[in-house]
Amino acid sequence: MRSRMLLFLSLLAIAATVFSLDEQAVARADDAYEDDLIDEAYATLQGLLPTARTGAERAEVLWRLSRVALALGERLEDQSAARDQILARFEEGERYGIRAVEEDPSNHLGYYWQSANIGKWGQTRGILSSLFKAAPMRDLLRATIAADPTHAPSYYVLGRLYSDVPGGISFGNVDYAVGLGRRSVALHEAERAAGITEDIEHDFYIRLAGHLIKRNWNAARRTREQERKASRYQSARDELERGWHFEGTVSIPAVDDRQEARTLLSDMIAILERIPARSAAENRRLATARELLAGL
Repeated sequence: MRSRMLLFLSLLAIAATVFSLDEQAVARADDAYEDDLIDEAYATLQGLLPTARTGAERAEVLWRLSRVALALGERLEDQSAARDQILARFEEGERYGIRAVEEDPSNHLGYYWQSANIGKWGQTRGILSSLFKAAPMRDLLRATIAADPTHAPSYYVLGRLYSDVPGGISFGNVDYAVGLGRRSVALHEAERAAGITEDIEHDFYIRLAGHLIKRNWNAARRTREQERKASRYQSARDELERGWHFEGTVSIPAVDDRQEARTLLSDMIAILERIPARSAAENRRLATARELLAGL
């Protein structure tokens, strides 16, 4: 989810806190991250951290370090590194996120990247081995969307969390995952329609398809549930609960869950296959989409 425009908007939103930092160095770190020059981004940010004068400035550097640590962990995954090495990077990213929140609790990106590292740590360890991390991760993301209800990546990660965490012994709920996934896609498409970004967040659509496959409702049930969800959306207490029931506020195709998932996956596969020089992340997404489609 590396969108140049989203980064630009986040910079604008906190511009007043960055002025005493080396703005060119911040831009270099962001550009390096966007271009998959992760080691360069990491080194630049490490050099910037001692120059930050206020908590807000330190938070700006720390959430970026949290983001870069996650990317370093994902690179180790691609290289089939030892699990302990991968986990250490995600733990490092979580620590940077914790520090970012301590320095500036009003900056929602500290919460978000802390939660993202926890999520990757949990995926690496296995959900049952890391179930104790699920509620803290949910609460961090709840804080993120409370601060910025339009932060599409947070709904995407929440959708994955609600899908992966088991129900019964925890708070997992695949129907809520569908609602949260649809919210992430709707926000992303609104940004594209407004010209805020030209990028396509393939993972948003692929994971929504995965949630739909797991839910596996027929067309009649999808239609029947719309009115109930619309009512619950209106009475929801906060942004997380509105995300659960978001499906009741949008028009959905008059097909069953698996048919919609098939269309989403086919579209994303076609788009990814047309990319001439795919990144490692894009190849991961393409492999996931193909695997999901093959299982239908």
